[in-house]
Amino acid sequence: MPGYLAMPRPKDAVKGLLMPFTFALAVVAGADVTGWTLARALVVWGALELLVYPARYQWNDIRGFAADQRHPSRRDRGRLPGPMDRARAHVAASSAVAVARLVAVAVLALALPGLRLGGFLLAVTGAVLGVAVVYEALRARGSGSGDAFPPPVRPTVVALWLVVGAGYVVRGMTGLALAVDLGRRPALAVFAGLALWAFGTAFVTSRWVTESLAFATSDHGRLRWTARADQGREHLLALTRWLPPRMPRPTAAPAEWAPLRGRTPPTAPWNAALLTAGAAAGLTGVLLTAPHPSPGTAALAAGLGAAGTAAVILAPGRRPVVVAAGATVLLLALLATAQPRPVAALLPWLALMAAHLSFSSRSLSTMGALSRRLRTATAAALAPVCRLVIGEATWEAVRKNAGGPG
Repeated sequence: MPGYLAMPRPKDAVKGLLMPFTFALAVVAGADVTGWTLARALVVWGALELLVYPARYQWNDIRGFAADQRHPSRRDRGRLPGPMDRARAHVAASSAVAVARLVAVAVLALALPGLRLGGFLLAVTGAVLGVAVVYEALRARGSGSGDAFPPPVRPTVVALWLVVGAGYVVRGMTGLALAVDLGRRPALAVFAGLALWAFGTAFVTSRWVTESLAFATSDHGRLRWTARADQGREHLLALTRWLPPRMPRPTAAPAEWAPLRGRTPPTAPWNAALLTAGAAAGLTGVLLTAPHPSPGTAALAAGLGAAGTAAVILAPGRRPVVVAAGATVLLLALLATAQPRPVAALLPWLALMAAHLSFSSRSLSTMGALSRRLRTATAAALAPVCRLVIGEATWEAVRKNAGGPG
């Protein structure tokens, strides 16, 4: 519990890079950033990733506590720890810490008047919680209703796949808004938001379909699925209809298989969302560096972004080569149309493709490997201090109860 309360969802820590990335992208594209602007961005980043989002994750884990305890990989998912007979104590502790985090955001918003962050921090917090309310309502309606496999693609499930992308809009647009006056650049706000939303949907649905393999076993390479309604995972398992029915290596365990490393149907939600994100990212790069591009240049950037993304989807065995070729073609087009800072204009599309190369190569066993290593290293570094503070006898009792060396 102490580790969870300090850092819920360690596997999701990589998402925290999105806000500083979009801020840095605006800087590279020519945004006028001062020390005051940078200080504001650092404070907002800390509040978002150490206070607001952890509180949001804790609420999600509280609502999903019972279903999470029935998950076959419940010990490795970073959710609110069980067992069920500790539900009251653990839910109360997590609720208290989540509320304390949100109170800390309000205090922080008032404590630094020189940075003029009060309204901005409260707006960002409200956006995160607003998306959370919609997500939780859809998840409550779209899960736990049947044992059919694969679950039907109902409107609430599709809506859930779409809503998950909104959180990426909040993170990404927060970084962008701290560096660029989006009120004066509405086209940039619209297409950057679309790129982030589609990317979020692509990322989460690809992750969910990989996580669904926790419910699969292999029968000589053919996948056999076992899931119950009370596990509340219809939004994951409905995605399995776009997976191959067999693994390429019959001897592999499902947890060792990276299902998106090979080709999946272009109509799969992660592929359709990625295609949308690719077109919007190509246009976003141009809008970042040239606020008022010609219609022809805007159409060319969006078209090349979409074409390069489609090639990556259709040629999974050559993804790095295809990404390099697509980036070269897009860069040459930007140079030919005399775009300012052409390399900066290329970066949104290139970053999207780099993220895709990374998350499409993951298996259930390698997902979150970096965060696990960081958490293990942090625990090892703090262990001597903790041992000294709590005493040898208590340390040994905690170690034995945890079932491991630390």
